[in-house]
Amino acid sequence: MRVLTVLLLALGFFACGCASSQARPSRVGEIGLNSAYERALSAENNARRTYEFSAPKTGALIRSEPPGATIEWLNHDGTWVTVGSTPSKQIVIEATGKPELFRVSRLGFLPQTRWVASTGGRGNVEVMFELEPDLPVGHGVKSGVR
Repeated sequence: MRVLTVLLLALGFFACGCASSQARPSRVGEIGLNSAYERALSAENNARRTYEFSAPKTGALIRSEPPGATIEWLNHDGTWVTVGSTPSKQIVIEATGKPELFRVSRLGFLPQTRWVASTGGRGNVEVMFELEPDLPVGHGVKSGVR
């Protein structure tokens, strides 16, 4: 009786595909793997990693008048990312001369954007934003035309 139970369990495992020979990892060269694409992707990732880790870096110190404004950076995907508020601590930027776009905004003031770049020969880059007051609500152009 025990032998029959063991045989039925073993047969059940083989029938449902749970045998160890069917659970193997995929191998290079199987259908669906584009080796040329994989090589190109690997080369691009290696180049990006090398550039990110070996490119010289410096710091940007961003200030504003009045202080307390939000600092945003335009990333490579085209999305504004909040990186702090003014006066800022050191924000790491590349020291390759490649410009980075920063936006400083505060409620009640017009936002400003500015390109910031450094070649790394000098120390930190200090940038000052002079924010202009926005028009108060109700003091704009009247919408009614007579």
